[in-house]
Amino acid sequence: MPIFRVFALVLTLLLGLAGPGRAASEAWDLPACVERALAENPQIRDLELGVRAAGEEIAKSRAAFFPSLDLESSYTRTGEPQRIVPAHANNEPGAFDRDLLDTAVTARLALFEGGRRWAQVRIAELGKDLAVSRFESGRRDVVLNVASAYYKILQLDRVLEATRGSRRALAAQEELVRHQLDVGRAAPVDHMKIRVRVASLDQKISSLEADRRVLLVFLGRLMGLDLKGRADFDIAGALETPDLKLPTVEEGLAEAMGARPEHRTAALALEQARQAVRAARADVFPQIQAFGRYGLRNGLPYDQDGPSGAMDHEDTWAAGIRATLPLFRGGAVRASIRQARLREKQARERLRAVDLQIREDVERAHARLKDSAERLRVTRTSVAVAEETLRIEQDKYQAGKNTINDVLDAQAALLQAQVEYSQAQVDAQLALLEWRGAVGEDLTRLARGK
Repeated sequence: MPIFRVFALVLTLLLGLAGPGRAASEAWDLPACVERALAENPQIRDLELGVRAAGEEIAKSRAAFFPSLDLESSYTRTGEPQRIVPAHANNEPGAFDRDLLDTAVTARLALFEGGRRWAQVRIAELGKDLAVSRFESGRRDVVLNVASAYYKILQLDRVLEATRGSRRALAAQEELVRHQLDVGRAAPVDHMKIRVRVASLDQKISSLEADRRVLLVFLGRLMGLDLKGRADFDIAGALETPDLKLPTVEEGLAEAMGARPEHRTAALALEQARQAVRAARADVFPQIQAFGRYGLRNGLPYDQDGPSGAMDHEDTWAAGIRATLPLFRGGAVRASIRQARLREKQARERLRAVDLQIREDVERAHARLKDSAERLRVTRTSVAVAEETLRIEQDKYQAGKNTINDVLDAQAALLQAQVEYSQAQVDAQLALLEWRGAVGEDLTRLARGK
């Protein structure tokens, strides 16, 4: 009888190896997946471009401290002839024309704007810091998603392995019962029960393989791979049990408040709102500007009307200082100031909300870490107990001391224990990553295998 069992086990294993393989697929371990995602993920590249765009905003705001230089030109046609060159003395003859051309180079330099320019530069600098902070948050989120998908695929591999092993054992058991049935030592119903259980496992294997393909496509999208509708890559590695250390919540909070990019983002947004209040207050003060202009004024000769010798063109220049003091804007200035102050209060409340969220994240991550350590211990013991129970039930069945139902129940219990243990391993890996993210660790170090 054992010969048939060994033959069935080897045959099933060969059939499994003969199925559609992934030998030609490129295999990625976790550091390679993270490294690829950090380089090619569209969300990360979008945020990176946002940082560069924010840097250009700084250059734009600083340009307000430099003079502006413009070339201005205009053509005017009037209903009645107009004097082209203004008179410079009494009784000076002049040329008249209906067509007037005026071209000039104009320079302007703001001297005083109530602190608006400094506030706008600071707002732009804070805007770049905000973009950098969002970039760091986006990278962390992508790394967490990549690691989550990677470990979930490893868990599915472990569950598939356990399920296929359970099926192979049932196939061997079916072969044994079939031979016992031939010699009248087993009931036909026992053979039917095993076949039903084997069919159920076949359906489960098919469902698990479909879930694995979906996760591979999701992981490929996170990595920025052009999959063209199908996953032509695979992952490498094995599901391992992490070494879980349980730091205190207070230690995690102390680390998180100084390292979490969300806290830094909210603090920068608050400072940016304060600078916006300063920029809004600038409208109350006078605006002082220096200007200079050099140009040429002339008419079109074909339509001029004037005595001989009269000037029909002239170079002109002017320079000066202009001051503007707002007296009445319909309440717009005060409304702008009130609006800026309200937005400052909003930013302050958002910072407080982020602080509370960070505390919640650390508390939740600590609880998951503690629960994962306990589940690992319990499920590891459950697998060992289920394996021993199955061995005992199989021996008892061969000795005729129990029924096939007892063996099938023990086999199902072992498979469930193996699935729960693999789930505990994945949850432990993800709980550790969640803790590292909650306290603000640099998760991009996973690309270096740390």
